[in-house]
Amino acid sequence: MAKRLGSTLILLLVVVFIFSGLVLAATPEFSAEMIQTDAKGKVTKGKIYVQGIEKIRHEISDGDTVSVTILRLDKKLSWTLMPEQQYMEINYPYDPNQPNLDIEYKMETLGNETINGYASEIIQYTYKDRKYGILVQWFSKELGFAVKTQTKDAKGKVTSTVEYQNIVEGKQPDELFEIPSGYTKFSVIPKLPFSF
Repeated sequence: MAKRLGSTLILLLVVVFIFSGLVLAATPEFSAEMIQTDAKGKVTKGKIYVQGIEKIRHEISDGDTVSVTILRLDKKLSWTLMPEQQYMEINYPYDPNQPNLDIEYKMETLGNETINGYASEIIQYTYKDRKYGILVQWFSKELGFAVKTQTKDAKGKVTSTVEYQNIVEGKQPDELFEIPSGYTKFSVIPKLPFSF
């Protein structure tokens, strides 16, 4: 469980970095298959659903288990759906749609490439604070979203790659981006049967 939450949090950080340096040219709305490869070559598959630039849902498969994370940039929150109809909520201290002024980076365009049928501009963000490493995006203006993203360490070694395949553009159901009915917020402090 902790390992799965760790992977989910890493993916969320990648998404935050994606949005922290971009002004999107279009309003994306699509679903796609998501292929995530880590530094050791382990592949994790899932689905992504995007509604505008503020609502993103990831469903990551791990054997028979599907981990669901809903990123609500409009509320500066993310929700991770957990077993037993619970969800965990994480706050964002800044608007991920705007550059995080605490993290300086140098942006450069490396060229163009077509990825999964989408003409993409390859943009590299090199963070001044070396612990954040390097982020490379294959950004499609047509889709309004990066169809491929790579993170690298400060030495340029690829630490993860996320790519979207079989992209289906179109309206996504609103309920995908809400906490399902009957779910309660997870708390590490148990509720006591009495009060003081």
